[in-house]
Amino acid sequence: MYLKNYNLDELKSWCVEQGVEQYRAAQILNAVYGNNLDDFSQIETLPKAFREKLSETFEMFSLKITKVRKSVDGSVKFLFELNDGKHIEAVYMPWYDDDFETMERITLCISSMAGCPVECAFCATGTLGLLRNLTPAEIIDQILLVQKELGCEITNIVFMGMGEPLLNYKNVVHSLEIMTAEWGLNLSRRKITLSTVGITNRIKQLHKEIRPVKLALSLHATTDETRGKIIPLARNLKLSELLAAVEEYYRETKMPVTYEYIPFLGFNDTPADARRLAKILKRVPSRVNIIPFNDISFAMPSGFGKELKPTPKNLILEFGDIIRQNGGRVTIRDTFGQDIEAACGQLALSE
Repeated sequence: MYLKNYNLDELKSWCVEQGVEQYRAAQILNAVYGNNLDDFSQIETLPKAFREKLSETFEMFSLKITKVRKSVDGSVKFLFELNDGKHIEAVYMPWYDDDFETMERITLCISSMAGCPVECAFCATGTLGLLRNLTPAEIIDQILLVQKELGCEITNIVFMGMGEPLLNYKNVVHSLEIMTAEWGLNLSRRKITLSTVGITNRIKQLHKEIRPVKLALSLHATTDETRGKIIPLARNLKLSELLAAVEEYYRETKMPVTYEYIPFLGFNDTPADARRLAKILKRVPSRVNIIPFNDISFAMPSGFGKELKPTPKNLILEFGDIIRQNGGRVTIRDTFGQDIEAACGQLALSE
C-alpha cells in the first residue's frame, strides 16, 4: 500500500484502527510532504514501534525514475516506472526573467494516466492508447521524486502530461486535495493548472468538490466539425455546452480561463477562425495560448493527423494579431524540450 493514496481523514481512521491517537496522522503527513522523506524511520516525532508499523504497512514511493533526459533549453524529461512495469513521463521546465539571470518559477508538467484514450491527432501520447489510470500516489510522487532528484522546489504544476485528467476524475481530485492542503504539499491553487479536452459534466462538478485550481481547455478549433476531426472525443461533445461549462467554472471560482490552440495550415488558422476565437475569449476573462505544433513523426501517428501541416511562425503571428484586433488576449507560447521529445504533444515514452 502507498501512504500517499490517503488523505488526512483517511489516515486518521487508519491510525485509530491501529490503536494510535488521531493527531499522529498529521505528524506523518507533515513529515512525508514537508521533508520529502525516504523512510518512515526518519519521522522522529513518532514512537519507534509505530514507525516500524508504518514501514511494514506502507511503501514510501509508488514509482521510480528510470531515465533522465536534459534539453539544451534547461528542461528535463523524466521517465518513471510504475510498480506494474508500465511507464509515464513528466517534464521539468525552468522559467527565467528576460535577462535569463533570475529563475522566476519552476513548472512541472505531470501525467494523470499511463497513455491516453483520447487520441488527439496532434498528440503522440494518444498513439499508446490508455494503459491505465494513475493513482493519487503516482501523481504526487512525480512531484516529490523530481524535487528530490534535482534538489529544487517545484512552484507550479500543470496537468499537461500524459492522459486526460478528467477521465481519471476521482484520483486527480484526490491528488489536487493533497497538493493544496496544509497537511500536503501546500501549493497555491493559483499555481496549479488542469488542462482538459473538455469533459463537460466533470467541469461542472469540479468546482464543487475541490479548492478551485486554474482550468485550461484544449480548444484547437472554433467549430464542432473542425474540432471533431482532430479530437475524436469532441464528436460527442457540443462546443456550445462545453464553453458554457467553462464559463460557469469561471463564474463560480473567479479563476481566469486559458484556452489552448495549435494552429494548422489552412485547417484552423483562417481569419474567420481568429475572429471566432476572439469572440469566445471575450465571454469571460481569459486568454489563448497559441502553441506551435511539435513534430510527432517519431511516434508514427496514424489517420487524419498525418495530413496536418504546422502553421509557419509568421502566419501564427498574423493569426494572433487578428485575435488581438478583435479584443482577445493572446500569448504565443514558448516551446520547451523539442530536442528530447518533451514538448507539448510529444510524450510517448520515446528514447
